[in-house]
Amino acid sequence: MSPILRNIVALLPFSLTLNINEQPQFQEVEASRYRLSKHYYGNQFFDGFDWKTFNDPTHGRVNYVSETEARRKNLSYVSDHNTFVMRTDYHHRVEPGQRGRDSVRIESRDTFDNGIYILDVLHMPTGCGTWPAFWTSTTGHWPQGGEIDIIEGVNGKGTNQGTLHTTPGCTMPQNMDGTGQQLRTDCAVHGNDNQGCGVKDRRPDSFGPAFNKDQGGWYAMQRSNSGIKMWFWSRDSQVPPDVKTGPANVDPSKWGKPFANFPSTHCNMREHFGKHRIIFTLSLCGDWAGAVYNQQGCPETCEIHVNNSPAAFRDAYWKIRGLRVYTDTAREFDYEGDGSELEYEDEDDYSVEDEVVFYNEEYDQY
Repeated sequence: MSPILRNIVALLPFSLTLNINEQPQFQEVEASRYRLSKHYYGNQFFDGFDWKTFNDPTHGRVNYVSETEARRKNLSYVSDHNTFVMRTDYHHRVEPGQRGRDSVRIESRDTFDNGIYILDVLHMPTGCGTWPAFWTSTTGHWPQGGEIDIIEGVNGKGTNQGTLHTTPGCTMPQNMDGTGQQLRTDCAVHGNDNQGCGVKDRRPDSFGPAFNKDQGGWYAMQRSNSGIKMWFWSRDSQVPPDVKTGPANVDPSKWGKPFANFPSTHCNMREHFGKHRIIFTLSLCGDWAGAVYNQQGCPETCEIHVNNSPAAFRDAYWKIRGLRVYTDTAREFDYEGDGSELEYEDEDDYSVEDEVVFYNEEYDQY
């Protein structure tokens, strides 16, 4: 540094001085790098999702119906509180020649990749024979492009399980630095009985009847090139404000340790995960729920139960307040959001019983 420049710098206030030998450093604050890009609630689920009617890939005793039929039979509707409900039929027996009990599978029309997904759900399907799941999956030829299961379990038993399903070459370290119980380290579908690399949440209220008793909660998944993380907060827990209120931007660095943490240490996320659609399913029996049905203390056989016990599926429904998707904009240096928050009705106004008795008078189910 020349004597003249040194004298000029010496006259500046301390807070304005700099070391000209250092390169400029740009700190990107994660809080402003996840921008709200999609918000599904109420009738927006009908606008943003497709109802699939193909045979259940997991061989369930289920008949996925179209949106038109789901609306007519009250298997998909929006309640007075603007919550979105989708369910299986709980009024009719299933005859031997039928494909299965009427139910719903929906997939988002838009595709997504890196970002944050936050689901605010009041009730999830439960009961013997049920297999509910909230997940994202490849738009290509599965498993190429990967699958990310955020909520999944069977027969209303146990706790929630988060899982990755990939092509060969994606594995996880033994210590994944999460609060859940690690089940497997190899995420590949083949040679693993399609089990993938899963993590069980240790909290009883993360799934099934205990989850519903607490009026549900929030699930969040962060997907990035450095890894995939999953969080859960029950309705009455200490929920991060940005998760609960739905602002324009969120900051996952303040959410605490996730229950599932899948790092990219031995898994190239760019190679194993592509564009995904968001999927909600409510299957019955099938490859998982049917396989462990009797082990979990359920009556008769799964298929007989599904066929002959419609009233047992009264609690087999999703009740969702909203789903938000935040786009990963980490490479941007400036973003001016309005900072607005989502407005919900008072949570005390919600009761799962409100939705079960709602029905379309033109379709006499009673």
